[in-house]
Amino acid sequence: MTRTDTAHRRLCHELFDAIERGDIEAVDRCYAPDMTLWFNVTGEEMTREESLKALAAGRDLHRRRTYDDRTISTFDDGFVVQYTVDVVAHSGAHTSLSACLVAEVHDGKISKLFEYLDSGKFAGR
Repeated sequence: MTRTDTAHRRLCHELFDAIERGDIEAVDRCYAPDMTLWFNVTGEEMTREESLKALAAGRDLHRRRTYDDRTISTFDDGFVVQYTVDVVAHSGAHTSLSACLVAEVHDGKISKLFEYLDSGKFAGR
């Protein structure tokens, strides 16, 4: 493994571990100031601030949310991670989604994210 590979893998795990814990400040430390996120379900791009706000709002929507079976592939300027997001609602209902996140990384921070969820699992899609 190269230093870049190791650093990108560490950054990926830091991001997902922080989201699982609901630690928005730790997520923020992973993001570059001008980070953007594009989401396939909406087809829209959001800013770093909008992403952090959405994560904070979503933190209390579920009893538990984990990012399991992470398969990470790295490249010089980022990483791709395939994973399963497992969600347990406050009612006890369980949902599992297949997902993929592509990240561009510059100077040790995530500058762009492209998130792909199995949109067939969303009602009305």
